[in-house]
Amino acid sequence: MSSSALKTQSPLPLLAGASGLFLLAYLVHRAGPAKLLASITTLRWGLGLVLLWGGVAHIVKAWAWRLTLLDDKRHVSFTRLLGLRLASEGVGQLGGLAQLFGEGLRVSLLGPAMPLSTGIASVTIDRVFFVLSAAVVSVIGLLSVLIALPFPRALAAYASVSALILLGVILLSAVAIAKRWPVLSWVANTLARIPYCRTWIKRERALIHSVENALLDFYHRTPGAFWASFLLNLACHAAAIFEVYLILWLMGTKLSLFGALAIEALTKLVNIAGTFNPGNIGTYEGGNMLIAKIFGLTGAAGLTLAFIRRLRALFWAAVGILCLVMFSKRTKQSNRIASGEDIVHIGPGPISSKEPPTAIRLQRPSHLAVVMANHLGAIGFSSPLPQVGAVPILLRSILSAAKAGAARIVVVIDRAKGPRIRHDLLKTGRVPSNVEWCGWISGEDSLPSLIGQLASEIDGHLVLIAGDRVYHPSLHKRAAEWDGGADALTLVTGCDVVGMCSLSREASIDLAIHNPTTAGSLEDIAHWMTKTHAVESEAVADEQWQRVLNERQRVLAEQKLDSWLVKPTDGIFARMNRRISIPISRRIIPFPITPNMVSLFTLGASFAAGAFLALGGYWNMLTGAILSWFSSVLDGCDGEVARLKLQESAFGCWLETVCDNLYYLFIFGGMTIGLVRSSGNRSYLVWGGLLLFGAIMSFLMTGLQRHQMTNAKPERYLQEWHKKADSRSSNPLLYLGRHTEFIIRRCFLPYVILVFAFCGVMNWFLVGATVGANIVWIVALYSYLSFTPTRATALQSPVV
Repeated sequence: MSSSALKTQSPLPLLAGASGLFLLAYLVHRAGPAKLLASITTLRWGLGLVLLWGGVAHIVKAWAWRLTLLDDKRHVSFTRLLGLRLASEGVGQLGGLAQLFGEGLRVSLLGPAMPLSTGIASVTIDRVFFVLSAAVVSVIGLLSVLIALPFPRALAAYASVSALILLGVILLSAVAIAKRWPVLSWVANTLARIPYCRTWIKRERALIHSVENALLDFYHRTPGAFWASFLLNLACHAAAIFEVYLILWLMGTKLSLFGALAIEALTKLVNIAGTFNPGNIGTYEGGNMLIAKIFGLTGAAGLTLAFIRRLRALFWAAVGILCLVMFSKRTKQSNRIASGEDIVHIGPGPISSKEPPTAIRLQRPSHLAVVMANHLGAIGFSSPLPQVGAVPILLRSILSAAKAGAARIVVVIDRAKGPRIRHDLLKTGRVPSNVEWCGWISGEDSLPSLIGQLASEIDGHLVLIAGDRVYHPSLHKRAAEWDGGADALTLVTGCDVVGMCSLSREASIDLAIHNPTTAGSLEDIAHWMTKTHAVESEAVADEQWQRVLNERQRVLAEQKLDSWLVKPTDGIFARMNRRISIPISRRIIPFPITPNMVSLFTLGASFAAGAFLALGGYWNMLTGAILSWFSSVLDGCDGEVARLKLQESAFGCWLETVCDNLYYLFIFGGMTIGLVRSSGNRSYLVWGGLLLFGAIMSFLMTGLQRHQMTNAKPERYLQEWHKKADSRSSNPLLYLGRHTEFIIRRCFLPYVILVFAFCGVMNWFLVGATVGANIVWIVALYSYLSFTPTRATALQSPVV
């Protein structure tokens, strides 16, 4: 999604999600945390049984979907179908449009052997069957409830109307299938009248007709598969009814299967009502409490039922997300290796000094990167791919060039070792799609000729990168953003060429035309350019790069890489944490563990800290504070792993932000509950409510400002905010915020919590945190309004 699209997103989903969290917190308080915990602990081993039963239901769903593929099901294994089903439902847990996105994932990851129209038709049939079978179960359950139970008038009216609407949908769907009504064509023709949709409808009309025919033919030509798939979907909903019965039985509640049917039917109405609430948080739990009271159960029992079912859904959603990651990586890797790409041999070609066509100038970004790996592994290593930070140094150069914004990346490799190097790198699944491979033989091929050919194809400059070294990210950025003031930019340390230089288009072509020698290295090219052209030399510290030709130099490169992990914004406490987190990250990177996995594990440690704080008592509070500190140490590991393995992403940064926000909610919520349990003083609930309000408002304000200021680079938020606040140091509110913001950082606050817990005065911390959190969001709101360009201009413009 583009940044412009992100900027136009409505804040309503955020507000709905925040409201759902508030509602959930209120429901937990209303039901009684102690009663709720006691009710959940009654399940014990039964929780595993519920999770296992959920897996059986997913297998039945995958079987039902497989039947809709007919003869094409031979192109995809049942295991893959099951994984895709889990991945789709995992994404769909976010509700609303996320469910549509999950269905799209199912289609896109079925595999290249599956026709697109078949994939869309099968997923559509499967979703329609699931909805219709759910409607059948809901109608039966609602009618049974209306007949057998005395409902309140308002609720009875809602249930009656819902039953009639669902019954109408079932009948209309049956008639439409039997009469072959072209429903999709009608919808497409209606949308085609809208100017915005007309072009897309015309382009996809053939695909729409193909999908529609497949939908209608499924019943008329294969009735056996039609009814088998539909009955399996009904079996899935029957499994959900039994799940309700099983959970209540494990809780010691006596309820018949008829009662479980009624609860499941009413729960489906709750799900419809909470469609537009992200994740149905709060509304789902509240609906279950209301349904439980209708059947004479306690609110805690209804909330426990909702929690257990949500836990089951989240468990299988996590399995689905892991399947999605695996399938995406395998698909990308197999496509790249089997794509038929080959190593292009360097040969004589036309070199033109004319400007490239206008279309090329408009389409291509600023520069092209040439990674010179033709001498890689020639000295000191048996493998041509020595690793630094668990990543081959050649791959580090390629990924760093891609991150710096290179339009194309050309890798020059020895023709003898090239196939092995290329195959090994492609197996990692991390080689960008814009990488090209050129074979080179010393004494036969001309690097200047290749550089000239590449320069004639672009409207920018070339960045030459020696592939046998590691570089600080700022060097890639400097070479990529060179303004072309001279013929070339060379980065040097003393008399040594760093291994990275930028050449203008004209200088690159001149190099190919007038250099009679066969230059075989970046140093040769830099030396010739220095003698014949205006070259801008820029000094670089020795700590910012390292050549890797032997084991001793590789160890030096590892040490420098560790020093690059420290951020400019790190304070004394963050640097203290780094002394522990960096060794942990070093132990993590050899394994296939992603930074996002580390973030989720850290979130688990944060939850454990909040749970211990919620138990109350001195030792529980102290244990929770220690876990909170440990969580803050682990909080640095995800970013360190990302930078060590070059897996940084905007999504990972936002995920880390979400986990940080949840850390504060877990700690503040757990601390409030623990103080109430320890002292019996319910006034702490008021302080805790104000604290959570201030925390959530702070999250919203900083999130809006982060999106406004960073332009799709969220990791730069704090650094940019510091710059803007320093430029307005005369403003007392911004001055206060600038010099006290370290207090709320994840690296500092846990030390404060640990001190207060050790001294046994967590109530003091609650009061101070409440005041501080509400100051934070006020400062964040003020800075957001002050730093917004349009508002700043309006404020600075004189009144005429």
